[in-house]
Amino acid sequence: MNATYMLAMTDLVLSDEPADIMFLRDAPRDADEQYLAALVASGDYFVTLAVTLEEIAFALPAGCVAQYQLQDIIGQLLRLQNRYEIAKK
Repeated sequence: MNATYMLAMTDLVLSDEPADIMFLRDAPRDADEQYLAALVASGDYFVTLAVTLEEIAFALPAGCVAQYQLQDIIGQLLRLQNRYEIAKK
């Protein structure tokens, strides 16, 4: 099936893949929302969060309880990364 779209002058196609096509007007408005949307679309949300928490854990004093707690959370995030995808509600 061929689809034809008419773009207004203010629209911009961000991808030419049919499953990924998104117009600029459909994009999230604020920078944080755009960043999160990009992470979710790439499938790297959980691993990016895990890496950020790992950096925080390494900045803590060695052997402190919070460091072990963060390592547990990091493990959970990596399991989520390998087993699940985020879907928009």
